[in-house]
Amino acid sequence: MPRTSNQPEPHILPAQLDDDEKRVLADCERDSLYYRSMPLGVMTLFATQFAMSKNLIKPQGKWIKLTASLFAGYIIGKVSYAPTCRNKILTQIPNSNLAYAIRGINTPHESTNSDEQDSTTYVPRKSRDPNEPVVFLPDPVELDTLTVPVGVNQYGDPIYDTTK
Repeated sequence: MPRTSNQPEPHILPAQLDDDEKRVLADCERDSLYYRSMPLGVMTLFATQFAMSKNLIKPQGKWIKLTASLFAGYIIGKVSYAPTCRNKILTQIPNSNLAYAIRGINTPHESTNSDEQDSTTYVPRKSRDPNEPVVFLPDPVELDTLTVPVGVNQYGDPIYDTTK
């Protein structure tokens, strides 16, 4: 549906990073390059070259294979540094919006009323543990003798007596 000229355009502002957040992210970018990506890329490059010299990998398309191994090592190095960067953000700038986003906490919004300065609370999201069982409860119904379980089967399901 095309917009008419009298409908206002929605303005969505991107999240702005402050100077401390930009500094820590730049440190993460630099450290991941020097300490993980470059060493792992070079190691995969030499491992591929060694495998080609021992005929474990066919040498046809040598430069494509070497470039692909270098790129794969670079990407794996970048991805492997993510938990370290997350910990660096949480320890160096624990009260930033980026740290709140990592923790899964809603960020405080500026209150318009000066009386409500302390009323903003942080509500953490419920952690979803994959090992925690999910229990579905039925809607509350009136209990009568036909809906009262008399036992539990081998799978933990309720057994109802329907002879009454």
